[in-house]
Amino acid sequence: MSEQADELQQAPDDPEEDYAKKQFGLLMYRLQKLPPRSRARLQSDFTQKMVDATLAVETPKGTLSFVLLGKTSAGRAMTVLTKQPATIDWIDSFQPQSVFWDIGASVGVFSLYAGLATDARIVAFEPAAVNYYLLSANCEANRLHDRVDCLLVGVGRQRSIARLEVSQFRPARSFSFRGKRDEPYASRQAAIVLSIDELVEEYGVPCPNYLKIDAPGASEDIIAGAARTFRRPEVRQIHLELRDTSKGGQRILDMLKQSGFTPATKNVHGGSADVTFTRN
Repeated sequence: MSEQADELQQAPDDPEEDYAKKQFGLLMYRLQKLPPRSRARLQSDFTQKMVDATLAVETPKGTLSFVLLGKTSAGRAMTVLTKQPATIDWIDSFQPQSVFWDIGASVGVFSLYAGLATDARIVAFEPAAVNYYLLSANCEANRLHDRVDCLLVGVGRQRSIARLEVSQFRPARSFSFRGKRDEPYASRQAAIVLSIDELVEEYGVPCPNYLKIDAPGASEDIIAGAARTFRRPEVRQIHLELRDTSKGGQRILDMLKQSGFTPATKNVHGGSADVTFTRN
C-alpha cells in the first residue's frame, strides 16, 4: 500500500463509515446478480456519479477539488499541504507571471496548488495514462484547463519510445520506466519520451522559470537532456528529490553545477531530501 493510502487508513473512522461500507457491499452483491445488460447500465452510471463527486480540500489559498479514483488518489488529495511542505513553500515563493514545469506531475497536486496560489503558467508532464487522466480531470474540476497544459509525455535524455512499468488499475501510484523493486507491476505501457531541450527548442513549450522534477530513477537523464535549456537565464530554480550521498546524486550535483546552479535549501525526509537549486 502506498504511503498516501497508508495515511488515509490511519485516520479515525467516522461512525457512519461502517454503515456505508456494509451498504456498498450489499450494492456490489446485488449488481453481480443482475443480468449483464442491467449490470452494465447501473454499474457504469454509479461509477460516473462517484467520479463526478469530487472531494473539496481547503488550503490557505482557497479550495481545491480532487477526483477520487482509488485510495492513493484520496491520500494525495488529503496530504496536499503536509506530504511535502517544503515544495508548497517553494511554490508560494514564485515571482509573478512565471512559467512552472511539473515533471512527474502524477495526479497534479502541485500543479493544482500552483494554479490556485500563483498566476504562473503551468506545464504538467505525466506519462502514465491512468495518472494523466486524473491530472487532466483535476485541472478540469478546478477550471484550470486554460492555465495548465497537461502533456502525456515522459521527460528524459532524448527522444524515444519507452515502456513504463505501470498498472492502469492502480491510479495515483508512482511508476517508473526502470521499474520499482518494492512495488513491481507486470503490465507495460508505451510512452513518448522527449528531452527538455527538445520540448523547448523543437516543440515550442515555454522555457520554465521554475521546474520540479519528481520522476523515480529518471532525474539524471532528465537533467542530462536539459544542458542547453538550463544555461538560459530564464531558468531560475530547480526543485527535485535527491540522495546526494549516492553516485547518481553526485552526478546530478555536478551537472547542475556545470549549468550554473547551486543548492539553496534542503529538506531531509527519510533517506533523501527535497533540494532547491538556484542559479548562481
